[in-house]
Amino acid sequence: MRSALACWALLLLSGCATQLTSYAPTPDQAVVYEQGVGAITWETDEAVLTMYPTFRFQTPNAVPTFTLMVQNKTTHNLDFVPDTIQAYHDDRGGHVYTLEERVGEIRSAAKRRQIALAIAGGLAAGAAAYGASHQTTTYSSYGQIGYHQFWTSGTIQTYDPAAGILAGAAVGAATGLGIHQIGVAAGNEERAAEAIFQRSTIRPGTTIVGQVMLKQPSSQFGTLRLIVPIVGARATFSFEKRTTNN
Repeated sequence: MRSALACWALLLLSGCATQLTSYAPTPDQAVVYEQGVGAITWETDEAVLTMYPTFRFQTPNAVPTFTLMVQNKTTHNLDFVPDTIQAYHDDRGGHVYTLEERVGEIRSAAKRRQIALAIAGGLAAGAAAYGASHQTTTYSSYGQIGYHQFWTSGTIQTYDPAAGILAGAAVGAATGLGIHQIGVAAGNEERAAEAIFQRSTIRPGTTIVGQVMLKQPSSQFGTLRLIVPIVGARATFSFEKRTTNN
């Protein structure tokens, strides 16, 4: 029982990462490669947009994340509103995170994992405490009464409350550490989410950079397409999802 609970807690913390996912630009696009990562470029008289996968590899259940660069080629300010970006998984509509949505999701997921780990840790602590406090002791004795000699042996159940307290505390401490680690990981995810592209005014001749994060669909997909409106035009970026064994 304790082994099963420990495995469950480990899965909650680390997950199962047996595969890796990458995103490659589809053919017939203007692509420039750097260190094996393909960046798609789209250009008009007013702006230059470049998009590439932020990470060379991700786990299959990770949030698809792309970096977007927008350059203003005009002599006036451009107001860029990333809330208008559209995403499609194959032919199905997708969802692009706002900063507020992503942070809220990270915090909710971390809270659920902490609660699940606390429950699992409580059960494991109880099992450990019971096992440690209820030990068995083997005894033997030899004696003589008159001309009769005797020898006895056996096993009896003993109870040591202190041992149970210590065992339960050890598992509880490990559970507390795991809960803390979940909180730290969530904090790191929140800081990463702060790079999500937000509404920006782009001055003439300057470039701004941000990330576009997409909500994972409930079903499998092969191609991911993003449409970015800019100065009355629509830039399209398409990537093929590739999954390989780790």
